[in-house]
Amino acid sequence: MDSRMAMKAFPGNRNRRRVGHNNSNNNNKGMKDEYGDMNSEGSTYIHHGKFTLESGQSLQDVQLRYQTYGKMNAKRDNVIVICHALTGNASLHSWWGDLLGPTMAFDTDKYFVVCCNVLGSCYGSTSPQSPKQNNGHDADDNSNYGLDFPDVSVQDTVRIQLEMLQKKLQVDSIKCVIGGSFGGMQAIEFAVQGGSMEAPFTTIDGYPMVRSVVPIACGAAHTAWQIAISEVQRQAIYADPNWKTQPEKAFAGLSVARQMGMVSYRTAIGYESKFGRHLQQANINDEKAPVASSYGSHAKWQVKSYLEYQGRKFLNRFDPVTYVKLTEQMDSHDVGRNRGGIAQALDSVTIPALVLGIDSDVLYPLKEQEQMASMLPNGHFETIRSDDGHDGFLIEQDQVASHITKFLDAHD
Repeated sequence: MDSRMAMKAFPGNRNRRRVGHNNSNNNNKGMKDEYGDMNSEGSTYIHHGKFTLESGQSLQDVQLRYQTYGKMNAKRDNVIVICHALTGNASLHSWWGDLLGPTMAFDTDKYFVVCCNVLGSCYGSTSPQSPKQNNGHDADDNSNYGLDFPDVSVQDTVRIQLEMLQKKLQVDSIKCVIGGSFGGMQAIEFAVQGGSMEAPFTTIDGYPMVRSVVPIACGAAHTAWQIAISEVQRQAIYADPNWKTQPEKAFAGLSVARQMGMVSYRTAIGYESKFGRHLQQANINDEKAPVASSYGSHAKWQVKSYLEYQGRKFLNRFDPVTYVKLTEQMDSHDVGRNRGGIAQALDSVTIPALVLGIDSDVLYPLKEQEQMASMLPNGHFETIRSDDGHDGFLIEQDQVASHITKFLDAHD
């Protein structure tokens, strides 16, 4: 579900891979710390006044953080929108930078590339960490929303992005919207909201505002399986002693939730090839360290050390309340809600769609992408071959880049 890529900041990435270069020998290194610098940098769009959510609740003066790369052409239609996954941000160069830049899949010599931080995220957009608003002013007690942050749906987060693209950037039309996992959910939602002449968002001339989409590693709706995996992570946070009185400090629970997620993003074969039953080497300089054991309470499994490290590191860049709210937003994903069902919603999309799935993905099984592609009138399905599960959409960059490049070249 995450955008966990190891790369240097664009444009100074000296080792970016070209489309078609075989990097399969590096796949087993994918479980190392893979995030770039995660921050809240970017420009800000403000929706002044009340922004009414799908639930009927509202937010005042909503802020949406975004970043752009490349230049918009005179027709204002060379735009590519990239949507991030669960814990990503608007800094595309920090987590998918190997696909960004001249001659790359997201070619900044040809395209104006836009990436927005989702509504409800902690990287610059209005979120549980934001000050409460009361008629456009901060609340009298200077408190943040916290658990009072309203329910935001994927439909809401895409609608505010489309609004920003039209009103702030004055985009005429979008060549393509691309995203994986939570980003893929946004991509298919972009197709429903802007991928036909009858959609809510069209060009001035009445044509679809979104001209094509590439949803990766997701389905048309979050299933019971995916909701269950989100729920056990939330339950880990709820079980933290701080949750009831100081939910923003439920860090122990958040660490466990992150570790659960890190397991679900991969596969049994991936974990076995990386860790096996190997133990951490004992620190011979630590006299107080317990005697090493090959099993039991004192067994220092490498896989345990890896998960604990990922859990600790995550606490430096995310908070428990935002994590709960964003996983709930993912669970809201259902393109058919209030649209006559999934089949009717997807049948309304007239634009080309390339749906990519990973053959080893246990979190979003391949059959979901196959089914979604078959229900799109102009849909096409391709498989990413990987032993790394859901994270294959991030790890198998050469395959992903090749499919995207061919699709962008084939469709105006």
